Amino acid sequence: MEADWTQYTSRGFEIKNFLIDGVSLLLNYSYKYGDIDTFAYDRVEVTKGASGLTTIHGDPSGTVNMIRKRPTQEFKGLVKLSGGSWNKRRVDADISGSLTQSGDVTARLIVSKEKSDSYLDRYESDSTLISGIVEAKVSDDSKLSIGLSRYEDKNKGSQWGGIPAFNGIDYDVSTNAASDWSYRDVLTNEAFVEFDSNINDNWKVKTTYLYKNIKQDANLINLWDYSGDLKIDGAQDYDLSSKEHLLDLTLNGNYSLFNKEHKAVFGINYAKRNVKENSLYDRNILGTIIDLQSWDGSTATPVFNDTPNNSKYNEKLLALFFATNYNILDDLSLVAGTRYSNWETKGYGYWNSDKSSKNNGILTPYIGLVYKISDNISTYASYTTSYTPQSEIDKNAVKIDPKEGTTYELGIKSKLFDDKLNTAFSVFKTKQDNVAQWAGRLSDGTNRTYYSVDDGVQTKGFEVELSGALSDSIDVSFGYTQLKVEDANGKDTQTYIPRKTLKALLSYKPHFVKNLKLGTAFKYNSKTSINQWYGSAKQGAYSLVDVFANYKINKNLKLSFNVNNITNKKYYGSLIKSYVTYAAPRNIGASIEYKF
Repeated sequence: MEADWTQYTSRGFEIKNFLIDGVSLLLNYSYKYGDIDTFAYDRVEVTKGASGLTTIHGDPSGTVNMIRKRPTQEFKGLVKLSGGSWNKRRVDADISGSLTQSGDVTARLIVSKEKSDSYLDRYESDSTLISGIVEAKVSDDSKLSIGLSRYEDKNKGSQWGGIPAFNGIDYDVSTNAASDWSYRDVLTNEAFVEFDSNINDNWKVKTTYLYKNIKQDANLINLWDYSGDLKIDGAQDYDLSSKEHLLDLTLNGNYSLFNKEHKAVFGINYAKRNVKENSLYDRNILGTIIDLQSWDGSTATPVFNDTPNNSKYNEKLLALFFATNYNILDDLSLVAGTRYSNWETKGYGYWNSDKSSKNNGILTPYIGLVYKISDNISTYASYTTSYTPQSEIDKNAVKIDPKEGTTYELGIKSKLFDDKLNTAFSVFKTKQDNVAQWAGRLSDGTNRTYYSVDDGVQTKGFEVELSGALSDSIDVSFGYTQLKVEDANGKDTQTYIPRKTLKALLSYKPHFVKNLKLGTAFKYNSKTSINQWYGSAKQGAYSLVDVFANYKINKNLKLSFNVNNITNKKYYGSLIKSYVTYAAPRNIGASIEYKF
């Protein structure tokens, strides 16, 4: 992907299920513009595969749950200074504590600032994060939380596309297919109100309202290879405004039936998003031949006054959900639930294309069995359905029908060494219909991308995971995934996704040097490829090695040092398309952190 455009995948699918504090961002995109700053979050939890057993969705890829840092009654804080390759400078500050003597009102303020150049020519980034949360104890059984955040991400040298990976040229890793006037600025403002209340000893209710306002301003250039000549294909002045409202009401608790205790959750979600996009173009500089091996980013100064284009549409989602964990026997439980959804989109896209659609009464049930073999070992089986509206169009410029699928999964999990080491093994199979596949560009003068539809796309494979402590001084994290992705005819598809991935992390605390921690991380991706109407590209299998160390000078002060991609491996950041950006070469970082 581009340097400031990120997309996540798991088990051969794009991850679209993002949550904050367990509340789903119902209308979220699978891609993220701008950098992502996770300093405001305490941790990020990732659940791979169909998530019907853990959330209200049946998406077969996975779920990313970002847990906010919350205020504490105890006064504490953190200041951290960081630096690294390409003139990276960063400062983080985090302070939390009580605002009242009783501790009934607490607050937390988080601030970060980062500036950095890049290994990519002409690329610079400048980001600022400010986040604050106030929590008040309304009664012995209820709590009110209010939070505001502002994240501004400014990027110079932003890309719209990339370098062609199919023309046989071995470009330098620093090559950037962006002009010296290109930029992308993204401003995200969020506000949330959350009310938690215990109805009684068994049931509690949580109400969340979230407002998100995203504004994007960009000047971008696109390069395209025309039979061996790389030319300027587009010069765009782009503005986006997206306003999203989310309301979530969740009731969960325990109930008794047939002399056993069970768990259940009921809820309702409502989400609405208003999106406006505006584009202006300069067609006078189109067709200019660019030699990326010597280009310094300069072009004729663009004048954006050609072919004004815009889109304006509203999206709505209303959903009801129910789930239960029913204990059939002491060691056997049934996990089942369903989601009832109404989706609606009204408005128009670029070139006056109709974006309107309605999908009502959509049921996505799931069911699973969990059997506890012993206190430390359990096994499970699950069946999950999914239904995902799509924004892509076909060759007739008509929006493609929603993607539908089913996922089967079997697995076994264990806890060893007094619960210090967790292991998991799973096998899975997903079948999907109406899967959009890049097919070409329309010949109606708009040059829009259109997609074909594949039915019977199957993903199947297995995963092995290991995490925890091997001893008092050694911690380990290991994950291996192997899968196949085939169409209805048994032919490989979505080949830009590696079929084999391995991630491992090992850390060691030597007894002879107190407060020192050493570690290494290893990543392996098997070969990938892509074959599109305009060109084909390949990425060979590659391995990456990172090393790190940190030392606690005392209970308050810690030094950290890391080297990423220590072997200086050259590889593409992604092959989701044949226009690419190289990933970062070897780089270093260091920080000093003070806690009080």
